[in-house]
Amino acid sequence: MQQADKREQVLHLWQVEKLSIRQIAKELKMCRKRIRKMIEGTHQAKSLERGGILDPYAQLISHWYSQHPKLKAIQIYERLKEYGYSGSYVSVARESREYRRPKQTAYYPLTFVPGEEAQVDWFFYNDERLGMMAGFVYVLAYSRYAWGVFYLRHSFEFFLAGHEECFKHIGGLAHRHRYDNLKSVVLKRSPVIEYNPQFLDFARFYGFSIHACNPYSGNEKGRVERLIRDIRVFLYGETFVDLADLNRKFHVWLETRNATIHRSTGKTPNALLKEERLLGLPEHPYPTSRVIISVVSKTALVEFETNKYSVPSSYAGKPVEIAAYPGYIEIYQSEQKIAIHSRCFGHRQMIQNPLHAEKLLNRTPQFKMQRIVQLINDMDPVFKDFIDNQENEIKRADAAYQLFTVLKTHSKAILISAVRELNTLHCYKTKALLSLLHLPAASELAMLWPQNQELLNLKYKERDLNDYDPDSTNLGTT
Repeated sequence: MQQADKREQVLHLWQVEKLSIRQIAKELKMCRKRIRKMIEGTHQAKSLERGGILDPYAQLISHWYSQHPKLKAIQIYERLKEYGYSGSYVSVARESREYRRPKQTAYYPLTFVPGEEAQVDWFFYNDERLGMMAGFVYVLAYSRYAWGVFYLRHSFEFFLAGHEECFKHIGGLAHRHRYDNLKSVVLKRSPVIEYNPQFLDFARFYGFSIHACNPYSGNEKGRVERLIRDIRVFLYGETFVDLADLNRKFHVWLETRNATIHRSTGKTPNALLKEERLLGLPEHPYPTSRVIISVVSKTALVEFETNKYSVPSSYAGKPVEIAAYPGYIEIYQSEQKIAIHSRCFGHRQMIQNPLHAEKLLNRTPQFKMQRIVQLINDMDPVFKDFIDNQENEIKRADAAYQLFTVLKTHSKAILISAVRELNTLHCYKTKALLSLLHLPAASELAMLWPQNQELLNLKYKERDLNDYDPDSTNLGTT
C-alpha cells in the first residue's frame, strides 16, 4: 500500500500541481529515476503531458501497426507528415514505443516420432583466410543427430550435394524435411506455394515430403536453429588452413556433439539414432547438377559465374547447356557432351583446353606453334616451368607440342602429376616424360625382313647386256 500511495502522490504533483520531476524528488525525498518510471508507466500521464499533439493521430497509428506490426518510428513519422503532422520525430518515437516493444510469444512444443522429420538449413561463416564459407546442416528431429559440410558456394548443386553427403553419412533419410523459404526449395508463396521443380524431382527420387516453414517463423525449425547457434560458438576463435581443414575439424566437433548427452532427451544422439526409422537409399545417387542455358562466343568460350571456359572452335555461336556440379562443369550441345572442365571458384578467369583450338590452329600453320606454346604455358604453372627450362626456342616449342599431343590420350591431372615429378627431379626431357607415361618414344623405321628368310639366299644367272639391247654391237658403225 505504501508503494501505491507514493505513486498516487507523484502523479498528483506531476499532473495537477504541474511540478517538475526534480521538484517532486525534493519534496518527497525520492530518487528522480524512480519518479520517472512511475510517470512513464501511466498512459494517462504520458498523454496529458506529452501526447497532446499526437492525440488526433492515435487511432491512425494503431491502425497502421495492426496492419504492419514491424513498422519503425521513422516510417510512422514520415506517414504522419503527409497528414499534416507538424510535431517532432522524438514525440512520435515516444508515442509508438509500446507498439514496437517486443511481445512475449508462447510456442507449442513440437514432438516427433522416430524417422518422422529432419530439419535442414544453410548458415554462413566468414573466415579471414578462407573468405565466406557456406555451411549445410542436417538434423534428425527425433534423435537430434546432426551432420553437415562446408562449401565454397550455396547454389542449388551444392544444396543437393549437401543432402547426399548427409544421407550417405547417416545411412538413410527422414520421411519429411523441414526447410526455410530459400529459393532452392520455394520459388514463391503466393497465391499458392510454388516449389522448385528440380528439387521436387530430387524429393521424389529419394521419397521424402517437403514442409516449408511460415515466413519469419524460426521457431518452427528450432532444432536446426539451436544447432547453428552452437556451431557459431565452436567456430569463434578457431583457425583453419583451407576448406578441407575446416570440414575435418567441423566433423570432429559434430562427432563429439553426437556422443554427448542431449539436454532435452537425456540420451546421446548416437544412442537415439538406432531408434530412427529412416528411408533407405537408392542404388545410385541423384545427379547433383544445375543446368544453365548459354551461348558460345565467337572466340569459342562459354561464360559461367564470371569465368570463361573453352569449347571446340566448331561450336562457336551455338547455344549450349552448362551442367554445373560442385567440382566440375560439363557443356552440352544438342544433348552431346562437348567439353568438361574443373570448376573455377575465382573471378574473371579463363579456363582453356588447348585441344579445343586445334582445328582453328590448323588454318594458320605459321602461327600454330606459337599459339600452342602460349596455350600450354597458360594451362598450368607446372607446364610453364617445364617448357622454360628447355635449352632453346626450338626445344621449347617441341616440348609444348609434345604436351599438347599427350593431352589427346591422357587427362590433364595425370599429365600435371607426371610433369611435376620431372620438375622436382630437374629433368626436363620429353623422352623421360613419355617413359614415365609408358608411351613409346619416336624411333627410326625398322628394316623389313621376309617371313621366309631362305628367300634371301636365292641365286640367279646374270643376263648379258646384249639381251637388253640387240643393236648394241652395231654402235659406232654407219
